[in-house]
Amino acid sequence: MSSQIMSSVKYSSKPMASPPHFGEWLRQLREEKELPLRAVAAAAEMDQAHLSKIELGQRLPTPEQTAALAKFFRQNPTTMEARRIAEKFRLEHADNPAAAEALDILSEDPAPYHAKGKP
Repeated sequence: MSSQIMSSVKYSSKPMASPPHFGEWLRQLREEKELPLRAVAAAAEMDQAHLSKIELGQRLPTPEQTAALAKFFRQNPTTMEARRIAEKFRLEHADNPAAAEALDILSEDPAPYHAKGKP
């Protein structure tokens, strides 16, 4: 590559932003609607302390609670459950050096994870 071409290539000094963790994302949804913890917790049939721990990244909701949260916030329930599963993977495998390779394998062939009869 010539020096003239190389000098025209610009690299960003900012790292790419990673998506927010499940709890951070959930808190953003709640705060955008200016809702108190108690209102969202009641809609998902959980106590306020549990929801607070979810938002702080200390706990995860159950699949049932996730579905209730998706309904309450009018989010796609499959997408919200996918975010919960991704967060669960992140929490369980954060210190495992093989985690990144495992994600690469999953992204290469996600077919085994589709429900039967669905693409």
